[in-house]
Amino acid sequence: MGTVDFQHLEEKFFLTLNELDKTVLTVPALDLLKVENMKHLIDTYGTLIKARERSVAAAFFISWYAGVCGAMQHMLSRGDELLLDLSLSNLSVQLYVADGYPLFSFKINEVRFNQISTMNRDDEYKKSLDSFYREQVTPIIQLLSQLAPINAIPLWGQIVNALYAQMEEELAEASDEESRTMIVSFFKLLTHDVDASAFGLRNNPFNIKPNFIEHPNIPDQKMLVKTACCLAYCLDREFGYCYACPRVKEKDRALMRARN
Repeated sequence: MGTVDFQHLEEKFFLTLNELDKTVLTVPALDLLKVENMKHLIDTYGTLIKARERSVAAAFFISWYAGVCGAMQHMLSRGDELLLDLSLSNLSVQLYVADGYPLFSFKINEVRFNQISTMNRDDEYKKSLDSFYREQVTPIIQLLSQLAPINAIPLWGQIVNALYAQMEEELAEASDEESRTMIVSFFKLLTHDVDASAFGLRNNPFNIKPNFIEHPNIPDQKMLVKTACCLAYCLDREFGYCYACPRVKEKDRALMRARN
């Protein structure tokens, strides 16, 4: 337990040990596998963000839940032998409002760990990733896809967006080449070694060829194009598409850069 930086998990991945005050709604994460509970959460959240369609609220929620997936990947990239239990049965979803904006936090109900064998660490990590996505994440995605309704691919895209951006950030912050090699190596476990069936798809959604574009504000720097649209334009038509949205054409990005 002493090696876990819970402040980092809270700041980066929306995980917390605390029950928040004045929450709009708190639901045991495992209960979200029941249609009525998930519908209540998404519709409550959708009302708060003024989503005109349930699919928008579903995509936004998954972009928050991507933090839990990011925390799992972060533990792997550090080579941790004890993986914090982030299963649905050990999380509670807290919907709350801060500064007038609805936010999500994922409470860790009990600080408990899954032991990774040092004898076959890579195989153990593969099994952990397979189990995590097959048993925890995929059921949430599939239920939301049916309920919203929305195709599962753009829902997975929200998690893909988050984890690729996280990898780039961690690589930039890594202090040495050994750390960078480990980050890339463990990310490849996710992109190449987890079978597509764990995601309920024909292909592993993380196994993509990243597309880089010119950064809008920093010369000579590249940034990733998102795998899927975040649907933010559905909330505010005047906002339009994000600069890194896959729906934006390069000529339109050039205009965005010129306005900066």
